Amino acid sequence: MRRQAAAVAAAAAVAATAVAVALPSPQPAAADGEKTLAWTAVHRTGSPPEHPRAGDTWAVYADLQDPSGKPAGDGSAVCTVVLTRYEGVVAQCRYVLRGPDGTLVLESMENRFGRGPYRTDAAVVGGTGAYAGAKGEVQLTVENQRTVYQVRLK
Repeated sequence: MRRQAAAVAAAAAVAATAVAVALPSPQPAAADGEKTLAWTAVHRTGSPPEHPRAGDTWAVYADLQDPSGKPAGDGSAVCTVVLTRYEGVVAQCRYVLRGPDGTLVLESMENRFGRGPYRTDAAVVGGTGAYAGAKGEVQLTVENQRTVYQVRLK
């Protein structure tokens, strides 16, 4: 029972907060040829599995905001549970972040153990428009109803 409750809590936290993104605000480059972006977002809908098992999938939708809180687009995540453990779940997730300048696509493998906050790294695997051919890394932190993204494009 304890294992199942922890897994359900972890999956719910993922779905409730996995995606919440705001479109980027350019920051000083971390190194030559790199561009650093900071995003924040809040989820709008989600459909986590009540009793997650390996293979269960859920989706999350988010309204995007810029750093000042103004609307800037939307985003989604689709996550699949790849492992359940007594302390939570491991999920493979794909994020699609869509704004006026283009779309950015991220992928990650995430441990969602305990109550959070949850921190993980994701890969930037592509994009469209201003982000066409984008590559890089994202450090994301999920806590309560928000996700903070620190993006480094190469």
